[in-house]
Amino acid sequence: MAEMVQASHVLTVATRGKGFTEITEAIAEWLDSLSAEAGLLTVFVRHTSASLTIQENADRNMRRDLLDALERLA
Repeated sequence: MAEMVQASHVLTVATRGKGFTEITEAIAEWLDSLSAEAGLLTVFVRHTSASLTIQENADRNMRRDLLDALERLA
C-alpha cells in the first residue's frame, strides 16, 4: 500500500466580478505537480459571496442557465 501524503496549496484567482470562473485546470496542474494518482481533494473558498459548483460540462449552456436561475433568485 502506498504511503499517505498530505499537501496544501493556496490558489489565488483573479476574477472579473459576477459570473463563473473555471479553476479546474489550475487544480489539475497542482495535482500533477504532486504526482497524485488517488486521494481526497478538499477545496475551500474563502470569499463570503463565492461558492463552488461542481458539474460535468455535458451541456454547453449549463453555466448560462445556472447564472440566469441565480439572477432570478436574487
